[in-house]
Amino acid sequence: MMKSRWFGAVTALAVLAVASCSEDSESEPTGEVTASIELELPSFTIPVGESFQCYYSDVVTDKDLSVVSAGGKQVEGGHHLTLYYVDTERPVGLQECSGSTEMVDWHFVVGAGGEGNEDALLSLPKGLAIKVPKGKQLMVQAHYINVSGEETPAADSMTIQMTDADKVEAYAADFVIDDDRFEIEPHTELTSVMNCEVPQDLNLAMLIGHMHEQGAYYKLEEIDEAGESVATLYESEWIPSFASHPPVTHYGKEVPLELKKGMRLRQTCQWKNESDAKLLFPTEMCIGFGYYFPGTERVMCERVEESP
Repeated sequence: MMKSRWFGAVTALAVLAVASCSEDSESEPTGEVTASIELELPSFTIPVGESFQCYYSDVVTDKDLSVVSAGGKQVEGGHHLTLYYVDTERPVGLQECSGSTEMVDWHFVVGAGGEGNEDALLSLPKGLAIKVPKGKQLMVQAHYINVSGEETPAADSMTIQMTDADKVEAYAADFVIDDDRFEIEPHTELTSVMNCEVPQDLNLAMLIGHMHEQGAYYKLEEIDEAGESVATLYESEWIPSFASHPPVTHYGKEVPLELKKGMRLRQTCQWKNESDAKLLFPTEMCIGFGYYFPGTERVMCERVEESP
């Protein structure tokens, strides 16, 4: 039985609260929200520096869920709240996230949060939703970067917004380009370039770049076999607030961004490290992210190793 607080028969249109970064793409409203789940994390103390807390909730789905967006609330230093479902049920409670071994059976659903923000971070166009299968435990990861110099109390919450299955025209899943092979020395600038190959035909409904606070510039291009640029898919000068709320390019359901199997993409990230520490993944990131449809499993654009 589902034991969290449900809010049924809610009619709302959730619109992503950040502007599109492409003049040719328009934001579409999500579909009718017919129910929601509110997850309140237990109180915890945010340590100085970067931290990840994992809350394994008491919600185990008693039916398939069709998620269209989420809202979240964090205190100062909040970077994001991320919702996953997990295949192996854990004891209910909050704990420090233990790393990659813990993440083996996590499935990303949607993100929200950031300090002082309660709006949806990544919403889906009308007609699309993300499926959470029956019998899965919901887990929320809270990411903080506390630069205050003191431990502070947190009181995080996340609201998961859903629609009815009969209102879903297609389910969506995430498409990811992940460059984690960089080391940014203190008080230096760095540019990292990664080429990857799209593994299957994909229709993208939206696309973002993702870097953290030391990011300066992000670009994603389609390139030909010679490495020449064919088209710019996403480009933005980077500012610290984009770490939790980046510009979003919406393509929608009717005219998606079509990526073909074998297409080569080039992702470029630039940083200005103004800190006294060397920055590595995941303190800094260089990621392209989108939702594609139809699909229910993550698709990675794998790195292509170029000849020297």
